[in-house]
Amino acid sequence: MPEIRKKSTRPPSKRPPGNQKRRRRKKSSPKKRGHILRYINRLIVAIVLVASGYLIGAKTHSPSTRKEGTSPQKVSNKKYICKSTELNKSSKGKIVLTSKPEPPKKSLLPMEILQHGFEEDARSEDIPDISWYVPGQMDREKSSSNSSVSQSPGSPPPPVSPARGKRPKLAIIIDDISHKYQIDAIKVLPYHITPSIFPPSELSATSNQLTQYIKHYMVHLPMESGSTAMNRMNGMLFVRSDKDKVRMRVDEIRRLFPHAHFINNHTGSVYTANYKAMKRLYSLLRKKGFVFIDSRTSDKSMVRKIAHEYHDRYIARDVFLDNVQEESLILNQLKEAVRIAKKRGFAIAIGHPHKVTMRALRHAGKILQGVQTVYIDELYR
Repeated sequence: MPEIRKKSTRPPSKRPPGNQKRRRRKKSSPKKRGHILRYINRLIVAIVLVASGYLIGAKTHSPSTRKEGTSPQKVSNKKYICKSTELNKSSKGKIVLTSKPEPPKKSLLPMEILQHGFEEDARSEDIPDISWYVPGQMDREKSSSNSSVSQSPGSPPPPVSPARGKRPKLAIIIDDISHKYQIDAIKVLPYHITPSIFPPSELSATSNQLTQYIKHYMVHLPMESGSTAMNRMNGMLFVRSDKDKVRMRVDEIRRLFPHAHFINNHTGSVYTANYKAMKRLYSLLRKKGFVFIDSRTSDKSMVRKIAHEYHDRYIARDVFLDNVQEESLILNQLKEAVRIAKKRGFAIAIGHPHKVTMRALRHAGKILQGVQTVYIDELYR
């Protein structure tokens, strides 16, 4: 009798059909886990370092934490940078913090600085005033042939008076000089022309060294104007500046230009119109041996009144040559300067080192035939 097999009560197997076997999960090795942990740690460290670097940089360069009177770090060619940290991606597996120069905030370029000065000069369209001159009250021409004022640097200036002669005299001053090529352009002109040199500024850090190339020159001092943009120029004198700050600036100018005798204002429509500020400056300049020439950028200038209070001769420009930069108009302004010189015996004209101005002066031979062009220290002795 065949054996009867009992049905199995075991639950059916979950094994997949065929000969497929269940794959066992491979446990990650300790070595691989270590690599992963190191990678995560490096990533966290990199994020922390970069974040802390940005926080430190923001705190260092924020306006609230910067001390008053300080400026960003200076590098060559007067460019300003501020440092920030960033992750150097080119390094393999290494975290390297490098310094990257950031672009400076929007600031005035040198030519923009000068353009504001030209615009202020152009607004000075007041008619030349020669009412203070009384014929017959001029001192006679001194017999000395020395063309420069004979005095030691730092001593009070002696009384000056225009040198008289048979021919009318015209002193032409070219303002805004800061580079040697400008001096060279003036020297090739066939006339005696006085450059007025900027103290060291954004335009040139060594402008005072231009005096080694010339014998006759003067100083062009930046003073507060009605232009907010122009007033950001380095070394600008403000009405609000106290006496100590003004004295330090005058002392600095004397050190930079030890043999200079004449000084005139760059812009300065606000400063020269303020009696208190201008008298303070005039007194300090006078003690250091400077003779102030009023560029007359404001018809409210107090310089004449202050000069008379000191019993000094008021010296001022008569004509601006290049308010409008067109050769024909510059030549017309030269004609006006010659007319004043012939009427009064002398005149002062002020221009700027524009190419068109230099070209007009080269073509002004016939206009200037009736006068003698002289340096400012040849006109006033």
